[in-house]
Amino acid sequence: MIAFDNRTAFIVIALLFLVLPIFAWITLAGQRGTAVALWCAGGLMAGGAFLLVGLRGRIPELASYTGANVLLMAGMMLCAQSLRLDLGIGWRAGSMALALVAYACSYESIQLWVEAGGLRLRSVYLLYLALAGVILHLSYLARRIAKRENSASAEWIARVCFLAGSTMLLRHYFIFTGTGSHVLAPSMVTQLFSISIMLAAVVGHMGYVGMALDRSLRSEIETVSALASDAVNRKLGGRIALLDRQRILGTVSASMGHELNQPLSAILTNAQVARRGLQKGTFDVRQAGEFLQKIISSAHRASQIIGRVRSLVVPSARAADAVDLGLAVHEVMELLAEDARVHNVGLLYAPPAQSIFVLGDAVQISQVILNLMRNAMEAMLDSVQREIHIDIQSRDDRVRLRVRDTGPGLVGQAQHQAGTPYFSTKTGGLGMGLSISRAIVEQFAGTLIIRNAGGGGALVEIEWPAWHVVAQARHDRVEDGSDGEHF
Repeated sequence: MIAFDNRTAFIVIALLFLVLPIFAWITLAGQRGTAVALWCAGGLMAGGAFLLVGLRGRIPELASYTGANVLLMAGMMLCAQSLRLDLGIGWRAGSMALALVAYACSYESIQLWVEAGGLRLRSVYLLYLALAGVILHLSYLARRIAKRENSASAEWIARVCFLAGSTMLLRHYFIFTGTGSHVLAPSMVTQLFSISIMLAAVVGHMGYVGMALDRSLRSEIETVSALASDAVNRKLGGRIALLDRQRILGTVSASMGHELNQPLSAILTNAQVARRGLQKGTFDVRQAGEFLQKIISSAHRASQIIGRVRSLVVPSARAADAVDLGLAVHEVMELLAEDARVHNVGLLYAPPAQSIFVLGDAVQISQVILNLMRNAMEAMLDSVQREIHIDIQSRDDRVRLRVRDTGPGLVGQAQHQAGTPYFSTKTGGLGMGLSISRAIVEQFAGTLIIRNAGGGGALVEIEWPAWHVVAQARHDRVEDGSDGEHF
């Protein structure tokens, strides 16, 4: 094995511990707080301690032994306190100070006793068990954060701290048992110890930066999500929903072209037949009138199709009112009919015997239904059986819309996270469709639940108060003179 200079290794480790905390402090300028300050201060103290160790023989022993070890212990305790504050279990400052003083006094007392001949030199290394324990405690804290926040950066901190603590224990085991000298344990163990400390310096500080940035990004996402669900940000939510509608319509543009092609072709055909008949004089007034009526009907059909598309693209400024839920489902099914045919998806829907109304905005309710049906179609791309079952029920003053597919259902994380912002099982998906749908439904006093269906596939259930319940509540408020409150 290549000769390894222990003094040079400690100087290099010292430089790493002195430079990287400064880098972390500068990088985390927007996230600075007590925890970040403690971590960076702890790293700087560790750097100072290793510098003192590297200068042994050139500076007083009080500084290079007692001073270095106490400084290193203080640095590791500050780093541990930083992670403990992140977990909400910080130590008391007085307790930390008392523990550090006890460690310093114990170390110096043992050193003096050794010099007096009362103890063997290697007895000093018993105190290093406490230092190794603090480093292993750092590993434990980082692993807790990694599990709580699903942070890869925290996991790396846990690993390098465990490696450093374990190799420290191994090194001092050799020294204490007399296998190595008081200066160096066996060569391979010493090299492993130095390398593990270097890794702890580099990976530990870079991992802390990554962990802090991940936490900051997650906090910003949660803040934006909370604001988006607030009433004062409904306009923002409406804008997001509008963009999502436009994105979806882009994917069904072929369907729109096919659907519009039928009435436009009929208009062209009937107009040409009528023109030839009138030119040849073979049409009487009645026949001409019949063809003109067919042209009018086809034009009206094309206008309806364009109107449905426009209603999805143009944002609505209408107030919440009664929405015919069955009609909304029917219009969305017509919109997706060609796309469903291309992907061999059956749309199974039994309209209710009579109109069922809920409180809402017709465009936004259509957006919700469109999102659910598009998600269902995309979930069944690899399925043999491809069916979407739509059902509307009205019971006990509540209206329930159920959309069930025959796809693979919710698996893994999707069982718990489906419908939460930014979670998506689709490649390139933004994870906003179901979140927007839930926000729209809740805006109108409804609930949206996603779960696996009993017979396979995914099931989405939406419930609203029936319109007559809402209308009665409004009437009662008017009677009481308190009208002005809106859902």
